[in-house]
Amino acid sequence: MKMMDINDIKEKMKGRKPGVIGDRKEFAVLIPLVKRADGLHLLFEKRSGNIKQPGDICFPGGRIEEGESITECALRETDEEIGITDVEVIGQFDSILEVNRITMHTVVGVITEESIKNARINPDEVADIFTVPLDFFASAEPMSHTVRIIQDTADFPYEETGIRKDYKWRVGHQEIFIYHYENRIIWGLTARIARWFADFACGSL
Repeated sequence: MKMMDINDIKEKMKGRKPGVIGDRKEFAVLIPLVKRADGLHLLFEKRSGNIKQPGDICFPGGRIEEGESITECALRETDEEIGITDVEVIGQFDSILEVNRITMHTVVGVITEESIKNARINPDEVADIFTVPLDFFASAEPMSHTVRIIQDTADFPYEETGIRKDYKWRVGHQEIFIYHYENRIIWGLTARIARWFADFACGSL
């Protein structure tokens, strides 16, 4: 291995895009804005009964493939899931780093009502699509539940590492939002993204 000096480090740092330390799975979703007569709406999917987390409400999206950008992933998944390709991309929004080594990126895009009417829903992945007014998420108070996240250290090698068995491991907390809109429940990661974006769009952030 080559012995590095400070100039080598400086050269390697030039133009380097900061990342996240550790192995993480990266996903991207589209935050689909729809212009309707009564204002801006968000488009949601109800997941098919054939896939993981059946029946949950989510945005179009999935795992980023090798060599694919965040925006490319969000648009590809939107096409694959609901057959909508006419998306006016506004830009990338915020990302969420989950404790299960998942990074969820978000992209904001505008789709038309006509595109929704002509949507080609993939029944293997999506059961239904629907819209919710954007200001609903800025004004309605969701049910909120805080989950305590505890590290499982039962098999940690305390003796081999010289670390005390009474070491105080960090404990985390995650707030879970649950919205009831008409006869639908929007919760979890999707609810967090919708609330965060609505607060941003309406000027709270």
